[in-house]
Amino acid sequence: MLTVALLVLAAAVVGSIGACSYKSHVRNSAFDAVQVGDTEASVVARFGTQPSVREKPGALFSRYASQPCGGECAERLWFENRFSLDTEAWSVELDKSSRVIKKSRWVSP
Repeated sequence: MLTVALLVLAAAVVGSIGACSYKSHVRNSAFDAVQVGDTEASVVARFGTQPSVREKPGALFSRYASQPCGGECAERLWFENRFSLDTEAWSVELDKSSRVIKKSRWVSP
């Protein structure tokens, strides 16, 4: 019985690490493909999902950033890797015409 419980626990740990790594790989590939000037629709298509959070100017999403979207930034799209327990995310800043002006990868040690 103990052996089965330990095997199930080990499988859960390995599965979680695998899911986290896979999500990170997929999101890094999408992030690398995003270019300044791309449209919001192309960003969402590359990531294959709607953003986890849509940050508006002056409304800091403090889970990862220390400065709110501002200046030319009309909206910051956040794509999180929730398997990483809030230690990894990618952001894409859009101007008022919904075109990419900046992108960032956020990783916490």
